[in-house]
Parts: sequence; structure tokens; C-alpha cells
Amino acid sequence: MSAPNYWRELLATPTASAVDKLSEHAERLERLACIAECQGERLNSGIAAIGELLDGATGAGHVDDGVAVAICSMLAALAGLSAELATVTRNAHVTLAGIRTTAHRSPTTPYLSPVSQD
Repeated sequence: MSAPNYWRELLATPTASAVDKLSEHAERLERLACIAECQGERLNSGIAAIGELLDGATGAGHVDDGVAVAICSMLAALAGLSAELATVTRNAHVTLAGIRTTAHRSPTTPYLSPVSQD
């Protein structure tokens, strides 16, 4: 049994249509933020683990300089992906805050003058 592929959902961009309800959009953004945050945490843990393994292997003389440089380049790329996931999370939370503000804003009612305009 394989784990669900959350990356596909993260990378999919929903198309905005007039029929989409605001609450459905908010629910999708909440899910997106949660997935991005969880995947970012997993990625950060993996980066830290690889770094520790590389440090130990290099210290023991089991890794040559070329391999160490290649692994460090890979770690830098993974760190960039982690930063992108953090940006997705932040942007989703900002958009959610805007949606919630819009949803809780009451429609303005015009001030009715007690003086007749006739």
C-alpha cells in the first residue's frame, strides 16, 4: 500500500470560476496550507538527516570531496524547495485571512435620512 501523493495536489492550480463557492475555496486553501506545511516539515527533517550522515561520513573519511560537493548541491536544491513550500503556506494563510475578512464583512446599508427627499 502506497502513501497518498500530496505533492500532486500541492502543485495543481485550481481554476477560478464564478460558480466556485467562497467556502469551498477556503477549505481547499486550508488543506493546501496544511499539506505544504507538513511536507515542508518532512523535507526539513530529511535535509537535516542527510546533512548529519554526510558530516559523519566525511569526518570518517568515507566520502571524497566530489561526492560531498554533489550532495551539498542536492541539499541546497532541497532547501530551495523547502523555502517554496513555506511560501505556499504563507500565501495560503494570507489569502485565507482575506477570504475570512471578506466573509465576515457585513454589507453596507445606506444611511436613511429622516428628512423626506420629495
